Amino acid sequence: MISNAFKLHLENALKNAQLTSSSIEAVSAVSGGSVNRAFKLQSGEKFFFLKVNHLDAFPKMFDKEVLGLDLLRNSSSIAVPRVLLKGEFEQQAYLLLEFIETSRSTKKYWELFGEGLAQLHQNSAQMFGLEYNNYNGSLVQVNDFKSEWATFFIENRLMEQQRQARDKGRLDLQLSTMLEKLYPKLNTIFPVEQPALLHGDLWSGNYLVKDGTPCFMDPSVYYGHREVDLAMTLLFGGFDKKMYESYHANFPLEKGWEQRVDLLNLYPLLVHVNLFGASYAQRVKSILKNHV
Repeated sequence: MISNAFKLHLENALKNAQLTSSSIEAVSAVSGGSVNRAFKLQSGEKFFFLKVNHLDAFPKMFDKEVLGLDLLRNSSSIAVPRVLLKGEFEQQAYLLLEFIETSRSTKKYWELFGEGLAQLHQNSAQMFGLEYNNYNGSLVQVNDFKSEWATFFIENRLMEQQRQARDKGRLDLQLSTMLEKLYPKLNTIFPVEQPALLHGDLWSGNYLVKDGTPCFMDPSVYYGHREVDLAMTLLFGGFDKKMYESYHANFPLEKGWEQRVDLLNLYPLLVHVNLFGASYAQRVKSILKNHV
């Protein structure tokens, strides 16, 4: 839970921002992922979602999250949580968002999801990357600009995770060698497309139902190949088929995109190796065996 002093700080901040006139009457822990502590706050008839971590653990994590949410909000019809407050208290960084009470989805939920994702991906930039680094989970996500997708994917995504996994002793020589053999092949595998604005971490834990329609949360945004988001949706089982049909109807994918899914998911799998241990390395190895 949070301390009484922290609770009082938040009460004053909420009142100063004219977000409530009441005290915080209830604080309950809720699921917030593996990085931050998360809480539901009740003040009068209003509810808020609070994320907290140690100030020095993940520098500017919440600043980057706010920037990512703003990008999504301004680039797609899909909703994102409203940012209410961001601050620091006694070596803690915190982010206060609207609390979204999950509702029953409408019949057109997945069609709207696919349409909104396609709309998001039609926002482009001159190069692959982003003006700043951000986070994927608790790991810094390097977004240095590159003019070619394959170069960006190799240097900023795969090689960066390979280096970290090797340093942690979670990547054996065989797997590292297989990755090195894959890199020269990637230049000819992906279709040439303009950089697309991505959610960047689009798995089932990072969307919900708001008033019956889709809502994105916890983005790891950058301008990349749009197949990245589609691949991520399939990493842990896939979304409703209506989403993919709707997406394709609004922004048709290049032929063979399903065959490129595993290659794109090497990045989140290597992130999992670095976050959760070497057990995920076997899945990486299985993918590489089919391509090198």
